Amino acid sequence: MTEFTTAPWQAQIALATLFISLSVSAVTDLRRRLILDAVTYPSLAVVLGCFYWLGGWGLVIEALVGSAVCVLPLSIGYFLKQMGLGDLKLMAVCGAVAGAASGWPFAATVVLYVSIAGGAQALLWMLAARLRRREKVRAIPYGVAIAAGTAAAFLFGGAFI
Repeated sequence: MTEFTTAPWQAQIALATLFISLSVSAVTDLRRRLILDAVTYPSLAVVLGCFYWLGGWGLVIEALVGSAVCVLPLSIGYFLKQMGLGDLKLMAVCGAVAGAASGWPFAATVVLYVSIAGGAQALLWMLAARLRRREKVRAIPYGVAIAAGTAAAFLFGGAFI
């Protein structure tokens, strides 16, 4: 926690923006199966603006590389119609903060944690459906896994590469 309180205010705003957008997106994804553009686009703009102010174009490029690292692997799910575009936009925000904070290897760590959280969430939803004797789950709100995995990566994970 001391790293957060000693970080420059621009980094604190970027991190707070990320976690607010993750919280809002998890709730809207659970309730309406939507991750709103009204959350992801402004969040990405605020995050990139903070990093530009903090480190100029070099840090913005690091953030964009982090976004690409987080979005590209999950875009396969989008093209297979297993994931929505809102999920990818939220991952872009996660990757931007991770990339600017610690480089692309940390963004890859975020993808790993999000994938693990998504698998655990899918298993729990299938188990709950079976216990309730309902039909199999066709879709899960992946925004919840994105929020949980990103939070876990920022709290517990360093770059695994």
